[in-house]
Amino acid sequence: MKHLAGLILVALFAFSCNNQNSDLSALRKSDLEESNLKGKVSKIQKTIHTVGDNCRCPAAEKDECSQASFMYNEKGYLIESCDIDNNGNIDFTYKYLYNKHDECLEIDKFSGDQLMGKEVNILKEGRITEVKEFNEMGINEKIYKYEYLNNDVSGGKILNKSGDVVTSFQNEYKNGQLASQMEKDSIGDILSIVKYKWNTHNDKIETITTFPKAESEYQLTYDYEYDEAGNWVKQTLLFNGEVIKIVMREITYYDDNEIVSL
Repeated sequence: MKHLAGLILVALFAFSCNNQNSDLSALRKSDLEESNLKGKVSKIQKTIHTVGDNCRCPAAEKDECSQASFMYNEKGYLIESCDIDNNGNIDFTYKYLYNKHDECLEIDKFSGDQLMGKEVNILKEGRITEVKEFNEMGINEKIYKYEYLNNDVSGGKILNKSGDVVTSFQNEYKNGQLASQMEKDSIGDILSIVKYKWNTHNDKIETITTFPKAESEYQLTYDYEYDEAGNWVKQTLLFNGEVIKIVMREITYYDDNEIVSL
């Protein structure tokens, strides 16, 4: 089941559901803010183009579907998203359930009208501290646990249905941005270390991923084109100076209770 963009390569919760303290409503970030989206975004249609057979880097985000759409309410929270196949047909639909504090409690996954699984968020003082992932039979397959330092996710772990730790991660921040993330296996050996760089738009422009056991390192760089609101509409991913992926985003905005596209 879909969870965490790039699994634990970025420290975002299930489908970017808001994880801020509900008692601090003035400081709470919407899903738009968590995703670094500016303005009153209503919908995003995303299409990923892989260029040739150049995508040989194991650090490239290969788990993303080729097309997806994301719908937000006027408060800036996700209400529905879809995975779309190459023929334009919807593979899966994800629906987001909230409490009265706009905290995400559950994400339900559908194929047509059939429930295929769900993720249930466990909150403590307004923060998601645990996510339980269930399959279509209602069996708990995985558990994601998170730790915090102030308002940032400092680390976490993924457990299987038997409660055994499969992997864990630790985050470091600099100037409010994720600077590095270390992933470890079940016995605590380091699987990978990712270092991040960001531009003035607060968008990721570089990742350097090191795999200690394989003694290998991979650098990915990101170029962007932006719309008038300051949101990127084209992201170009390069590996060793070669373009391996182009991501296009068609962004629709709320404007005076009507929807317009820039």
